[in-house]
Amino acid sequence: MKQLSRRGFLRTGVAAAGALSVAGCSSVSIAKPAVYRKPGDRLNMAFIGSGGRGGANLKEFYDLGEQVVAVCDVDRGRLDHSANVVKERCPGVRKYQDFRELLAAEKDLDAVVVSTPDHMHAAAAIAAMKQGCHVYVEKPLVRTVWEARRFAKVAQACGVMTQMGNNGNGSDHQRRNIEIVQSGVLGDIREIHVSTDRPIWPQALNRPEGSDPVPETLSWECWLGVAPERPYKKDVYHSFKWRGWFDFGTGAMGDIACHSMSFFWRALQLGEVVSAETVKTTERFTETYPAATTVKLTVRSAKQQKPVTIYWYDGKTRPADEVCPEAIATWKSIGVGSTLIVGEKGKFMNGAVCMAGEPKFRGYGQHEATKDIPITLPRVKNHHWEFAEAIRGGATPYSHFDHAVPLTEAVLLGCISQQIPGELAWDAEACRFTNSKAANALLKPHVRDGWEIG
Repeated sequence: MKQLSRRGFLRTGVAAAGALSVAGCSSVSIAKPAVYRKPGDRLNMAFIGSGGRGGANLKEFYDLGEQVVAVCDVDRGRLDHSANVVKERCPGVRKYQDFRELLAAEKDLDAVVVSTPDHMHAAAAIAAMKQGCHVYVEKPLVRTVWEARRFAKVAQACGVMTQMGNNGNGSDHQRRNIEIVQSGVLGDIREIHVSTDRPIWPQALNRPEGSDPVPETLSWECWLGVAPERPYKKDVYHSFKWRGWFDFGTGAMGDIACHSMSFFWRALQLGEVVSAETVKTTERFTETYPAATTVKLTVRSAKQQKPVTIYWYDGKTRPADEVCPEAIATWKSIGVGSTLIVGEKGKFMNGAVCMAGEPKFRGYGQHEATKDIPITLPRVKNHHWEFAEAIRGGATPYSHFDHAVPLTEAVLLGCISQQIPGELAWDAEACRFTNSKAANALLKPHVRDGWEIG
């Protein structure tokens, strides 16, 4: 494949994202410039993390026809399974347990897909970008605010395409939601209520005592990566039990909010967080997220003068019935998993609209206030295809870092509030809380020797 250089890479919004204050971040050294391909070229891709979402991402890109050059997973059993999935067209796929060894050995990669536990996203993705690789990174983009700022700086300096794995951004349905909300038909937005049934993994618990033998197939050293040293315990962290632990995951909010908040974040041009507060919570624990919380985020919008208040509900909790009596009249409840947008002129929920004075919601495709709102946004095959096509000269992906970094930062500030009581006032320019040393201590990750982050 002929290599193409991409001139004039900076596009709308990218420069703004790069201008974010990156407190404590050093300059960026680049080992290899980014490479762009011609339309129709097959991409050489590597996959770091091949279980769960990693396996799904591997299959998505393989089915698109891309070349799977290498796969990395800390578990040899998963490595063998992944190689078997792609053996028909990519029989020579190389296998690694340590992503650092993969990046040192593979010199002809176009793109790297990172689907590890949250705590390893930044280390793997930033190392890949500095070697000229475009990166697709599962949500949340990273685990800490410092990593988010660093990711933006490195991505811009390296001139790479990026995509966070909040897959709904590639759907026609989500893009129609954006068109409706950004049209202004609902008036200024006062508040938004988002709920989830997560966690569906163990959390709200203390660390167990003792240790267990590490399975022969597992590299526990590579699984820990940047995280503080701790003993292996069977069925406590690996495989899908890590998300509720502060050292490794971001709880329910990190898992789901990058999905459910993405469409209105774009539609309302949200950006700078003003404050974060967990206004309701079950018991707090030293090392894991609570079983259920309600988080309040206040965020500035470029679309209106007043900030928007976002309420986040997890642990199968939901807004009180009085928040939206029209939803009760329509569906008998504000269901867990719903996103309710409350505007001065109307409300939007579950693909339906209720204008001021109306007793019930109606589907936005039938409602006279919304059915004729024009289609203004491009439609794509899917989220993975959009990323691959961007590397072949197509449009910037919808969850490129200019969108993914500010969204992820807001989510991570909410996660910090789940650990630190009280209203936390955020100074976005200085990248610090103005009223909490304890919260500021959580902005940067712990990094073990040998596992530096860019």
